[in-house]
This record gives sequence, structure tokens and C-alpha cells, in this order.
Amino acid sequence: MYRFFIFLLVLVLSVWVGVKITADPGYMLITWHQLALEMPLWLAIVILVITFILIYFLIRLSKFFLMLPKKWHHNRYKKRLQATHALEDQRLFSAIYQKPQNWHHIAEILPQLENKTWIAKGQIQQLQQECYENLLSEEKYIYDISTLENIWKNLPPKLKKDSLFLNNYARALISHHEDAKAESLIVKQLKKEWFGPLVATYSLIKSVNPARQLTVAEKWLKKHPDDPYLLLGLGRFCRQQKLWGKARDYLEKSLIYDSSNLETYLELGELSEDLGEPLQALAWFKKGLIKKPQ
Repeated sequence: MYRFFIFLLVLVLSVWVGVKITADPGYMLITWHQLALEMPLWLAIVILVITFILIYFLIRLSKFFLMLPKKWHHNRYKKRLQATHALEDQRLFSAIYQKPQNWHHIAEILPQLENKTWIAKGQIQQLQQECYENLLSEEKYIYDISTLENIWKNLPPKLKKDSLFLNNYARALISHHEDAKAESLIVKQLKKEWFGPLVATYSLIKSVNPARQLTVAEKWLKKHPDDPYLLLGLGRFCRQQKLWGKARDYLEKSLIYDSSNLETYLELGELSEDLGEPLQALAWFKKGLIKKPQ
């Protein structure tokens, strides 16, 4: 409908101009020295309009040819950039999915993945979690405390608050003989959120006052009487204090609630060795091997 009205307006205007020209065509006189050129006014207007259109298109055509080299360079640069991005994506993809995975390298490239469209945000978060979890686990066996601290420092704030990651960090600290720091972190975290494996890690700490550790853990038992990790930790503390009977009771009770924990079988085996029961120790070790996942 809009186009129809425009067409109608142009048509009316054309008819009006035609009528005016017929009624009084007028003329245009152009003189230059001895030359004189006379033509109807309407013809002069048509010539001017055609000339304007020709000049306009000539300017556009000139700009097009002048821009050709620039466009060519731009397209070439764009293709190079695309090739570079393709190689970078291939490198990132290879780094993520190579076996065995280099977790230190993956930690370095994680920020580069945020702007990539071929990997979903959920996958990046999962990869981030798996990466730092493995890094912290690996650091338990590497005697370089500065590397461990750098990993923890670069850990995203959300993961630092996660009990699972804090547990891995605490175990790594213990392996680097940073027992006091590990104990402080664990106790603080357990006040915020109860997490059984953290309690088991707490029992690995070599404290100057192991009796105090046992007292603290027994207080926890009032609120968490059926936690297998806490019972494992209590068994360890009692074994350290040479409270053989209590140690056995706690450890065997831990197996009632979780019969798959290999650490509990190991503790019972070592307890039997402490008590001079080699056959019983062998039996516990054997049960642990049977329970060990393949």
C-alpha cells in the first residue's frame, strides 16, 4: 500500500510537470564567445539529471577500483587470521584430549577456552574442576611447595571453597610437612561444612599434641556417629596413642558403614602388625586388595 501511494504521487507529479511544460515549455540559452546554444528548458533539465547520475556512478566506480587493493589485503589478512585461529583451536583441542593429559598445560590454556564456540561453558567448568583436582592430587607426590602454593593461588574462588578441593590441598600440604597449615584449614572448613574425607585427612596430620586431636574428633562423633571417615580417623588417633582396643573398635565399625574404603583395611592390617598378629594383618591386607577397584 505504501509503495502504491508513492507510485501514485510520482505519476501525479509527472502529469503536472508535463502539463506545465506543454503550456509554457520555456527555453535555455547558453552563449560562449561567438557560440550560442538554445534548447527547451525540459531538455536542459533532463540533460542535467542524466549528467548528475553519470557523474555519481563514475565516482562510485572510481571508489570501487581504488578500494580493490585494500579489500584484497583485508581478505588476505582475514584468511591468515582464520588459519591462525584454526591452528590455535587444533592446538587447544589436542592439549585437552591428549593422553596422558598434561594438567599443568591445561591449567595454562583454560582462560583461552572461554571465547571458543566449539566447547560449551559447562564443559569448560567440568574441565576446570577435573584439571585442578588432578593438579592438587599430583602435588602430593612432588616435593615443591612453591608449585603447590601457586596452584592453590590460581584456583578459582568458587573451587577454593569446595571441600573436595580443600581436602586435596590439605593432603598435599601434609605431604610437604605443612601439618599446622593443613590442620587450621581443615578445622575452619569443617565448621562451615561437614565433609567426611576431610576428617580422615585430619587424622593424617602429625600434631605436637595428638591427644588433643583425639579429643576434638571424639566431640565430632556426638554429631556424626555413623560417619565412616570419622571412625577411620578415630581409629588412627587411638592407634597413635596405643589404645589398641578402641582403635580396633573404631576401625571395624567404620567398615560397617563403608566396606569399600581401602585405607580402613590398611589401618586394620597395620594395627594387627602392631599387636604381633601377622596372620590377621595378612587377612586384612588381602581383604583390602579384594575390595580394590580394578
